[in-house]
Amino acid sequence: MPSDQTIILAPRLIVSNGDEALDFYGRAFETEPYDQMYVDGTLVNAHVRFGETELGVTQEDGGMNRSPTALGGSPVAISLTVPDVDATAARFVEAGGEVIIPVEDRPYGRRDGRLADPFGHIWIVGQPLT
Repeated sequence: MPSDQTIILAPRLIVSNGDEALDFYGRAFETEPYDQMYVDGTLVNAHVRFGETELGVTQEDGGMNRSPTALGGSPVAISLTVPDVDATAARFVEAGGEVIIPVEDRPYGRRDGRLADPFGHIWIVGQPLT
């Protein structure tokens, strides 16, 4: 690929309630949503930023956009490296998330844990051990 082209990966989460998801992600990860677009009161597009990474959010519509809760779960886990995993996990739970595997030091050189957001997405939140 020529060096003048940039590749950007921007995952998109499908959620059961767009406004609640934007509020949750904002509180849990101290980020602000942007680019919100609604059609007939349904969130069809929004983004939140994690450092340089953009994460899209779309509300399920009963068609092609179906959330993990509508599908009975998701086979994808989102891994997020943060400066302070304990503070991030505490905010996540305070915002309404659930601890699946507690944050602990791991033998593979990370302090991390698994958390579930209220919309069926699993997050592996961690930081390198120093």
